[in-house]
Amino acid sequence: MHENIRQLAQNTLHFRPSDLRLVLERVKNHVMHPRMPASQLREIVNCLGFETVEDFGRHIGLESATAESWARYGLSRDAAQLLLALLEYRFRLQSAMDDFEKMTQIPLDQFFDSHALP
Repeated sequence: MHENIRQLAQNTLHFRPSDLRLVLERVKNHVMHPRMPASQLREIVNCLGFETVEDFGRHIGLESATAESWARYGLSRDAAQLLLALLEYRFRLQSAMDDFEKMTQIPLDQFFDSHALP
């Protein structure tokens, strides 16, 4: 928490009037926009290979209180957009890997193992 206060103080020193718009947008995202429901978050976390939101949180270094809050109340709109983008990227990567394996008849992990540098 001490580091957060130091960062806030440093940011305040460089505060410009135009920053007020950004602060208000941040508040609006957390207060006005609908949150991703916790049930949808659990589905996404499962698609990413984790059993629970708390497991996902531990994996990414999230504080346990934050993971617990996400599991109960869902995600803010901006955080949800990032998580959905990661999930879409994972699906695109998996699709490309599947296409590679269909074309070569070689699982991708074996392909990289056989082409490793000596």
